[in-house]
Parts: sequence; C-alpha cells; structure tokens
Amino acid sequence: MITPVKVPKPAELFADMLREKIFSGEFPTGEALPPERTLVEQSQLSRATVREALGVLKQQGLLITRPGRTGGSIVSRPTTKDLVGSIDLYVQAQGWDSDTRTLVETREVVEPWCAAMAAERRSDSELDEMRHHNSAMEADLDHVERYLEASSAWHVAVATASHNPLLSALMHASRQAMITGTQASRFHRHEAREQSWQAHLAITEAIAAQDAARAHELMGGHVRPGDGSVTDLLGG
Repeated sequence: MITPVKVPKPAELFADMLREKIFSGEFPTGEALPPERTLVEQSQLSRATVREALGVLKQQGLLITRPGRTGGSIVSRPTTKDLVGSIDLYVQAQGWDSDTRTLVETREVVEPWCAAMAAERRSDSELDEMRHHNSAMEADLDHVERYLEASSAWHVAVATASHNPLLSALMHASRQAMITGTQASRFHRHEAREQSWQAHLAITEAIAAQDAARAHELMGGHVRPGDGSVTDLLGG
C-alpha cells in the first residue's frame, strides 16, 4: 500500500537552507542576512514565503530583528536562557510538579551527576553561593515558602557549578515545579525541612572537599522519593 507523500512547504525548505548556512558559518553570528529583497530574488520565492521562513528562524532563536538603516535580520544563536524557557514551558504545559514520576526520575538521574561534576569543577564563588543558600534555608526553617525558594536555588547552584549548560538548563527549568509541587507536601513539617537542610550541608561539604563519589552518593539519597535526607548515608 502506498501512503500519502507529504511535500514540505517552500518556507520550510528555505528555512532549512538558511539554517544550514548559519550552522556552517556562511552566515556568521552577529552579521545581517542579505536584505529581504535579495533573498526573494535569489531564491525566486515570494516575499510572503521568505518572510515565513525568516519567522521560523526567529522563533528558533537563530535570527533577531534589528531596526534602522543598518539593521535587518541578524544571525543569532539560541542561549541557555532560550533553552530554559523552552523546557520550562514544556514542563508547565504537562502540568508536572515535583512529585510527578517523570520529573522525579529526571532528578534522580541528573542531580547526583550534577553534584559529582560540581565537586570536580566548582569555583570558590560557586561554593560560596551554595553556602549562602544553605544559610538562607537555616534562617527560614520556620517559613515554608522562603525555605523552598532557598532550597530550589541551592539545587540550581549545584547544577550551575557542574559547568554543564544542558544539565544546568534542566534544573533551572524544573525549579518552579520543585517549589510548587513541594509546598503542599512533607515540607510543611519542620522536621522534614531540617533534615533536607542537613542533607544540603553534607552535600555542600562533599563538593567543597572535591569528593565527587561522595557528592554523587549523598545527592542520590537526597533526591530519592520519600527520603528527604541523607541520614542513613551519614550513619545517623
């Protein structure tokens, strides 16, 4: 049986062509594309089709519009902020919170390795930031919302210290889900907040000591569902 053949729209094909030229460096980052009139003449496509193709590339973060006589369609590259925004939008659209299985499994896989890499790669200033968030958690042990803000900021700081932009983007994007999903959970108990804070302290010290294996182990215990602390791993 022969299935229907889907023929790409001219705008999609032209967008693909321009994208390849951007990635190859033929159209360098920061430089303007040829004027729209030139693109129409060279491609022999309609102005509407060319504009549609340019619109696709703008949505993908590969072009920005600069007004003025020296402006036009300027070649850009997607940033970490763009990636975070896309992942965050996807997480929100799914209605996930921190207790959703998909998000839990992602954190179980990602965060221990973030901690291990942070132990190997962190700077002194990044370590200071983790300790700052730990201090904020201690100060707000009696205030759930502020505590969760500081806690999620600590997790993002660890991911940032991994110096892996993709893993860091995943943690930035899931931060709001972490806060929203835990507000009505076990973290309303003071004991749970204190245990989690103690876990953060232990993981931070493993990162400070550049003990990647220990940081990985402790973070794995910390993010495991129903755990909330690393008491067993610490021998407590």
